[in-house]
Amino acid sequence: MASRCLYQATARELAQLIPTGNLREVLAERFVAMLGEAPHRSEVASWVNSIPTVVEVLLEAGLGDVQVLVELKTPITDVRMDMVLVGSSPEDGEMSVVVVENKQWSRVWPEPDSELVHAPGVPGPNPRLHPVNQVWGYRQVLRDYVPLLREAKIRCIVNMHEASSDVLTPIQPNVQRLSAFHEMDHSVLLLGSDDRERFKKALQAALSPEKSAHYAEELLEAPVLPTEGLMSAVSKSIRERSVFPLLDEQREACDYVRAMVTKSKKGGQKEVVLIVGGPGTGKSVIAVELLGSLNRQGVRAVHATGSRSFTQTLRDNVGAVNWRARRGFAYFNNFADVVPNDLDVLIADEAHRVRETSRRFQDHSASSRPQVEELIEAARVPVFLLDEHQLVRPGEVGSVELIRKTAARMGIRAHQIDLRHQFRCGGCPEYVDWIERLLGLAPGGPQPWRPVDTFDLYLAQTPSAMENFLRERMKEGYSARIAAGFCWPWSRPRSDGTLANDVKIDDWYRPWNSKAERRINGIPPSSLWATDKAGFGQIGCIYTAQGFEYDYAGVIFGQDLVWTANGWQGDRRANRDSAVNGARYFDQLIRNTYRVLATRGMRGAVLYSTDRHTGSMFARLGVPALPSPRRQY
Repeated sequence: MASRCLYQATARELAQLIPTGNLREVLAERFVAMLGEAPHRSEVASWVNSIPTVVEVLLEAGLGDVQVLVELKTPITDVRMDMVLVGSSPEDGEMSVVVVENKQWSRVWPEPDSELVHAPGVPGPNPRLHPVNQVWGYRQVLRDYVPLLREAKIRCIVNMHEASSDVLTPIQPNVQRLSAFHEMDHSVLLLGSDDRERFKKALQAALSPEKSAHYAEELLEAPVLPTEGLMSAVSKSIRERSVFPLLDEQREACDYVRAMVTKSKKGGQKEVVLIVGGPGTGKSVIAVELLGSLNRQGVRAVHATGSRSFTQTLRDNVGAVNWRARRGFAYFNNFADVVPNDLDVLIADEAHRVRETSRRFQDHSASSRPQVEELIEAARVPVFLLDEHQLVRPGEVGSVELIRKTAARMGIRAHQIDLRHQFRCGGCPEYVDWIERLLGLAPGGPQPWRPVDTFDLYLAQTPSAMENFLRERMKEGYSARIAAGFCWPWSRPRSDGTLANDVKIDDWYRPWNSKAERRINGIPPSSLWATDKAGFGQIGCIYTAQGFEYDYAGVIFGQDLVWTANGWQGDRRANRDSAVNGARYFDQLIRNTYRVLATRGMRGAVLYSTDRHTGSMFARLGVPALPSPRRQY
């Protein structure tokens, strides 16, 4: 996996293109070719209004031959950096990079008690992410995921070309006291329209055109290493430091919650925070980073989910180092009897799994109040992270509407942050869109698959071909799992601890993941199936896969969802999950289930269907097949 940019040219070449008026057309054409859709008007305006201001300074600085990468896609995500300037360091001739974030804001001021800012008149909600924190996040992700850049000099400039330096004074990092300011040193500059001379000197100090073209090609061709899995980094994040690079809305969400905590301690009005996004937009990363940063600051924060597997895995990862840290992870039904506002922050991760009440069957001691009401009441700052398309069981009622209505009924304001950028599936929103259209969860119906260089999608002709492909990826150091629809019986471990081969497809037999509460014969319990290497070889289901991620996802579509001449057809009789197959909205739950399973992969996915017609439909849509001598669709 390498990096991509919208357009590459020297500053001098861009200067020749700008007066012709063709810059907009060239970039728009490249945008459509790379992303498959037309650019938003605000992006076009930024190209036209902002790029020339940087090019002019480069020419004045004598850096006309420096390479400019326009809209460079950040590693592992679909976030794009406005401009990345590549050259050599005047000091030693080694690679040097300057990341430029352009802002067309003419007015801006700090949000009290936070690292956020207000930019009136600019599209989008206020308060918003500080532009210095935004560009600093780009620097972090480049260092973390492009090994070539770990020793290179990376500087950042926020080009506020419509605002004067006086306007920017209140939001300068040293004035607003940004938390990362001590790390930033002189690596980040926030410059206004009258800072042209500082801009020029900063570029001259950072860049020389020598070997610029060579270094630019090296950067674009440099491998991007896979991200450290969520669970493998959790304990470090909770105990020691931030380990996940937060970008754009992710960082904004964390900064907003921290601001609400500060205000609540000063007697500010209670507020519910909703963080909403699809698969791979970083909800769980935000949750873990929040928990770690708040705990390190002495804030009483607890992470809660409705998933036994997810919570148990978090507890095991942290508890292996510090058993007391396990107390920071709870379940939604643990808050029925808590004292109101006893916590500073409750982080309700996967809040789409909130249930109607915390009452269990025949448990008369549990409260019958709405569970969402209990969660809101439990903390001064309740935070809900959710994806409404991940409702996969009857009784799960978590939604934006439910949380908003409950908060309003309790007299509490709700603030919503929408996560738009993709951090899973190779930072490939095209794949997520394709899956959602394929399953009828987004308008447009099934679409032909257009291969991309950031995410591998294949069609397996047999489950053994899928397994062999994924095993090879495991040998290469990647993580991989196979998950399936709940279409086969699920046996408990035998008396000797071995697992029955319940999942049977032709001459291929494999067990479901273990139902045992502990490791037996080297086989992990279900809560660790997605994160323990020994989980490969067993088949996971929605309950063991949801909330987790691995590099490559194998997905077996069973007979409970097949493609017919009339479109998708759900079959209750083929589904073995008694909690689902009698549900009123069975068809919706099954489509949501396969959407979740198909979006667990960070780098790729392999699809297989037990139904011949469904497999043929995948092939007609252009999903490339894995080589196999066996069954052909």
